[in-house]
Amino acid sequence: MDIAKAFTFVTEDKNWMTKIGIGVGIVLLSMLLLGIPMLLLVGYQLAITRNVMNGEKEPLPEWDNFGQYFMDGLYITLARLIYTSPFLILVCIGVLVTVVPAMGAGSGSDELAGLLAGTAVVVWLLLACVGLLFGLALFFIAPAISLQYVRTNDFSACLRFGEVIGIARDNIGDITIVALVLIVANFVLQAVIGSLAATGCGLIIAIPLAWVVFPWLAMSGGHMYGQIAAKIEGKGMAF
Repeated sequence: MDIAKAFTFVTEDKNWMTKIGIGVGIVLLSMLLLGIPMLLLVGYQLAITRNVMNGEKEPLPEWDNFGQYFMDGLYITLARLIYTSPFLILVCIGVLVTVVPAMGAGSGSDELAGLLAGTAVVVWLLLACVGLLFGLALFFIAPAISLQYVRTNDFSACLRFGEVIGIARDNIGDITIVALVLIVANFVLQAVIGSLAATGCGLIIAIPLAWVVFPWLAMSGGHMYGQIAAKIEGKGMAF
């Protein structure tokens, strides 16, 4: 994978400042509209992934199809919610076993209340263990959902669980590398921003730079996932 390219390809586009600026605007607007505009950035990231997979020379797309970007982002978000639903059910079970002991305590039976409370603790410990494993699985499945959607352009394909899990399993190393790269890049950039903000003059630079970080990392992530998609399709090289 060409990690350096994933971070520099943005500035190779002649309109990169405008495209980054729109991304920043979407992030700021999301703060006012409950995060809904972020679906546009998710869809835009998918467009980058698709362009890289297809070998486009200029993979940074124009912001000229907001409707498509929004729907793509919505489809991916819905698919991820469906995969998350078992975890949400576990949380509901945990809430239930917490409420029942409280009801038992209100009945005046200390022995029953103690038994139910002990049961609730055991259940929550089990749920915590299962939830940890489930969260780890989702860490790899979430990118696999995006890869499946980009390759098929079909929402229903994201619900073919065997295929999605297969993508996550076969590309577990690649997905891990992308995640680590983005985490490290974000840490470094935040450290730089924090250092600039500590100085009077640097604060002027730190504020707009902080706004740019998220859309830039989203675009870089889209490029790296595009390289994975190209490899899956036999159009790219392995890591």
